[in-house]
Parts: sequence; C-alpha cells; structure tokens
Amino acid sequence: MIGGLYTHLIAAGVALAIGATGAAYVQANRYELQIAQLKLDASGQDLQEARKVLGDMAGFQKGFTDALSNFQAGNSANAKAQQELGTLILDVRGTAAGLRGDFAKLPQRITDAARPALAEYATTCTAVFEAMAAAGGRLAEGGAGIARQAEGHAADARLMQEAWPRTKPAIVVTPSATERLSNAAIANQ
Repeated sequence: MIGGLYTHLIAAGVALAIGATGAAYVQANRYELQIAQLKLDASGQDLQEARKVLGDMAGFQKGFTDALSNFQAGNSANAKAQQELGTLILDVRGTAAGLRGDFAKLPQRITDAARPALAEYATTCTAVFEAMAAAGGRLAEGGAGIARQAEGHAADARLMQEAWPRTKPAIVVTPSATERLSNAAIANQ
C-alpha cells in the first residue's frame, strides 16, 4: 500500500509539473501576444507620426517652390522693364543732345534766314517738339509700368512674408516603441 501511495504521489507530482509547465507555457504565450500587440501599436503610431511629418514637409516645400518661382518671375520682369527704360532714356538723351546743337545755332539762323526758310524751320521745330512730347509720354508710361511692377513685387514679398510660418511647429516627443514596451512590461509585473 505504501508503494501504491508513492506511485500516486509521483503521478500527482508529474501531473503537477506538467500542469505547471503548461500554465507557464500558456502565460508566456499570452505575454508574447501582448508584447507583439504593443509593438504593432507602437509601429502604427510611429508610422502615423512619420506620415504627418512628411505631409508637413511636402507642404513647406511646395510653398517654398511657389515663392521662389514668383520671386524669379518678378526679377525677370523687373530686369526687362529696366532694360526698356534704359533704351528709352538713351533715345531721349540722343534727341536732347541733337537739339542742343540746333538751339545753339538757332538765333543766328533765324536772323540770316529768308521768309520761306523760316516757315519750313517753324514746321520742323513743331515736328521735333511733337516727337519730344511723344517720347516724354512713352518715358512716363515706362516709368509708370516700372512702378506698377515694383508694387506687384512688393505685394509678392508681403504675401511670402505672410505665408511664411510665424512660429516653429510644436514637436511632440512620444516614447519610442522600446520605451513603451519597457513601460508595459513594468506595468504587467
């Protein structure tokens, strides 16, 4: 009978060991499942944060590219307008230099001229003055065009300054996946 008792005790011990091993195995699988779920959640959060940062960077890059192209277009238009104004000024200077020489000789030529020559000279002077007035009008229009372009450039500059972010975006520091796993393991103990 004592031999049977030992057999039952040994069988109970073996059953207890098998049950404890099975329970430990099941519990280990539960913990592994929890850890895998925490890793998945952490990876999903990291992926969302990375997508948000990437979207912010893409928006900033687009704004910067648009501002740069507007700036380059404004510079190009201003350079063309300055070139046209320079050409117009050279034309006016050439005309004025020619008129100075004509006007210097004018009193003597009027005194020496006959009546038909005076009439022709008056007609020529009138034509020259009309041409000067037209050139002055073109010069004024050119200056007004440059002023309009300068105002447009200033408006573009204001727009770029207003579109630029005023404050640095808040950077949210979240725990990394390993920190979250460590915190979860501590909480489960």
